[in-house]
Amino acid sequence: MRPSLLFVLLFLPMLGHTQFKESAYHCRRDSVISRTNYGSVYITRDHNCDLYTKLCPDPKDWMNNYDIAANFPDLASFYSPKESLGNFPRYWNNLNAYHGQYYVYGPSDWMANRPEYISDSFLVEIASDITYFRILKKELIGATELLLTLDLYGEQALLRIQLLSFPKGTALWEYNIKNESWYELKVASDYIHTFDMINNDCVNQKCFQEFQFDALDISRFKRMD
Repeated sequence: MRPSLLFVLLFLPMLGHTQFKESAYHCRRDSVISRTNYGSVYITRDHNCDLYTKLCPDPKDWMNNYDIAANFPDLASFYSPKESLGNFPRYWNNLNAYHGQYYVYGPSDWMANRPEYISDSFLVEIASDITYFRILKKELIGATELLLTLDLYGEQALLRIQLLSFPKGTALWEYNIKNESWYELKVASDYIHTFDMINNDCVNQKCFQEFQFDALDISRFKRMD
């Protein structure tokens, strides 16, 4: 093999990691977790990055973009609730754990981003492939806990939402259905910009897989009094 050809073959794998300029990525890369030939998984501390607006898009814009009122008449007035929840937030997205810190997530496939809005009658996922669950019963306990009885895919489920003082602006969502239960950590839409983002950014295409976060350690959470 000629030396020039050997040099090219050895150099090609490196090109995959250098083909993108920093400006090609959607957010500033403050700390790179991993690289592929297609992009990077990185942490950004640039809370003004445009991707933050996609985490909890304006529900009114979402309704108009997907013609929700016409296609889903039950949801025509979901964004104009009449029942009071006091100061309890209605709009939430996931918060994730990684190496002892908490991050919002910019997925490679933004169809995986599914913020949730609590209306009078439904728990609505604000996503292009819309999903919503009927609220059968709602009980506000003080100012820090909300109990929702849901029709979850034909099964009755209890969702307990407890506001947390740590991490600030978050809540622990506990689902119970039959003999199964699980937890999710959520951040209220007003606090999205207070957390750093882990972004799975393949620039001009979707990545092959989404980033896997650490399991939640609920013993670290502090419930709000």
